[in-house]
Amino acid sequence: MGKITVNVHRSRGAYTVVLKWAMIVLGVLFLLMGIIFSRSFLLPCFFMAALYFWYDANIRRDYEYVLVDGVLTVTVIKGGSRRLTEHSIKMCDVIAFAEHDDDAVAPYRKGGSEAKIRKYDYTSYDESEPYWTMIATEDGRKVKLLLDPSQEMINEVRRKMRMH
Repeated sequence: MGKITVNVHRSRGAYTVVLKWAMIVLGVLFLLMGIIFSRSFLLPCFFMAALYFWYDANIRRDYEYVLVDGVLTVTVIKGGSRRLTEHSIKMCDVIAFAEHDDDAVAPYRKGGSEAKIRKYDYTSYDESEPYWTMIATEDGRKVKLLLDPSQEMINEVRRKMRMH
């Protein structure tokens, strides 16, 4: 099979909108205070604007899963432009791959016998989208990945796991 690519957009929480509006209101308030009272209020206005743009650029996170030639690559896209490859996992290193509430990944849940492994969440936080758990060995240590794969990717991962 060829290259399978899945793009996942992480939903922003309700607090994000409130926080952004609070930064805008404070920035305008500092600007008005700087104009009316003293120019010393313009520095906090500048800092609030800089914080707003930094926060907006760093809060947006998208994920890209690429499965090609039996290797799953997970890339984090911050701010719509900065790409960072987080994981590159061979299908022969996958220990378990199932829906999050399946018995195959039960030992790796909180309180399970194998619960001491590092967890990485690359899901959209969309309640209607079921997420999957992948347990794999990467660089000699076990990792737990939470993913929102497409049905095509699920079928291909399962097929590759059966081959190994």
